[in-house]
Order: sequence, then C-alpha cells, then structure tokens
Amino acid sequence: MHRLLVFLFIIGFAFGKEVRLLTENFYPAGLNILEIKNPENTKIMLETGNKTVYFPAYSEKSFFVIPYFCKKVAVLNVIKNGRIIYRTFIRIKPKKYPVSRITVKERKKTKDLLKRIKEEYRLIRKVLSGYSPKKFTEKRFFLPVKHPEISTPFGAKRVINGKRRSIHWGVDFKAPKGTPVYSSLSGKVVLVKELFYTGKTVIIDHGLCLYTLYAHLSKIKVKENQNVKGGEIIGEVGSTGRSTGPHLHFGIYLCGERADPYLAFRLKL
Repeated sequence: MHRLLVFLFIIGFAFGKEVRLLTENFYPAGLNILEIKNPENTKIMLETGNKTVYFPAYSEKSFFVIPYFCKKVAVLNVIKNGRIIYRTFIRIKPKKYPVSRITVKERKKTKDLLKRIKEEYRLIRKVLSGYSPKKFTEKRFFLPVKHPEISTPFGAKRVINGKRRSIHWGVDFKAPKGTPVYSSLSGKVVLVKELFYTGKTVIIDHGLCLYTLYAHLSKIKVKENQNVKGGEIIGEVGSTGRSTGPHLHFGIYLCGERADPYLAFRLKL
C-alpha cells in the first residue's frame, strides 16, 4: 500500500475538470490553494495517515493546509454532494527545523493561573475555528512588520529553561519596541485581549476560515469587531506576556490548523 501511495502521489483524477491545484506548497504546515468550479455543497478532505482534516470550499479559490506532523504522504480529496470528484496523492517535501533555546522568568502556576491558561487556550481555539465569508481582496499577504528580522522561525522545537516544550507555532520578528505592526490582509478584528502567554494579542478573521494572530504587542490600536485593511497599523511591537524581549509573534491559521507564515508569504492569493 505504501509503495502504491508513493507511486501515485502526483497522480490526480477529476470528473468534469472541476478542480485544479494551483500551488505546490507541499511542506509540513504548507498553505495551499485549490480552484474549484461551482463549489456549492463541496468540502476538502485531507488524509494524512493518522489524521483526517476537513476544510470548507465555499469559494472558487479555496485553501487547505498540510498538518505540521504530516511528514510523508497525504491524500487530498474534494467531495461534492457526497461523491469524490477529485483525488491526488501528495508527497510531502522534507523541511528541517531548528531547536530554539530561551530562558524566561518562571512564575508559579497557582490553581487560578492554571484555570486562566486553560480558559484562554479554549477561547483562542474557539475563535480560530469559526467560518465567515471572504473579507480580503489582496493578492498576497502583507508582511506584518517592515524590514523583518526573524529571531525564531515557525516549527522550531522549543527548549524553555532547559526543558523541552511545544513547537513554536508562528514566526517571531525581532524589532524595537514601538515598531508599527500591520494587518497582513483585510479582515475583521475578532479578538483583542491580554493573555498570559502571548500578552497583548490581536486576532483578525479574513474569511474562509483564515485567521492571523499578532502577539506580545506593547500597544493595540484596534478594537473588536473593527474592520481593517491589509497594511493598516493595528498595534506596536512589544514584550508583553511570556517574552524575552521586544518582538512580534505572528501566526496564520486555517480552520484552527497552523500554517507556516513564510510558506504562506510565497502564495499569490
């Protein structure tokens, strides 16, 4: 079976030529685009061996993201009215990730603090899972800071105070405190809140289950439910929350799945 998948990874089939794969961002956490004619009653299903994820297909150009932990082969299906109209086998391209070692001041996690952390995690996951119509017209993602300098890339394996922790689910851009932070696409601000780990945080809904997150801000210049345009200033770089110094933590999410921002910056939307 494995040999068959490897042999067929690049072979797709479609009925009526209704589907076309527009990108080949076939890396872990790679954001990709499908063109689907007449997408009514259609959904995208991605099978990765130990995980199956679904993405909406309400637009002729719809997104899917390869989960970070998918390392070999994925099966991409487009389902319309309960019938598979397109299937292709995707060979995942290898990508190496560095180890990120940082030291931060530990804070005793009391019962109340642990409760807060859990509540904030649930809140973020809930916000990032909602669907709304497309809100952006830009052809590419704007960089959230000008002249970006990466201090920690997406996917880095975190070692905090000498202990292995989770994967780094975004890109850290090093910049002086007060540096303007820009919305990466047009959208609607759906969260403005100071959180334990990410400090002053903004989440923007761009529609089609696509979200961007901006963390550790020193100042926030937008409000919840405010509409913003791509390239509009939404805040300033800071070091709030659990942080070792001024920087912007920037994340991209699709239906709650994490996407590698630097892979996404390549895309023509």
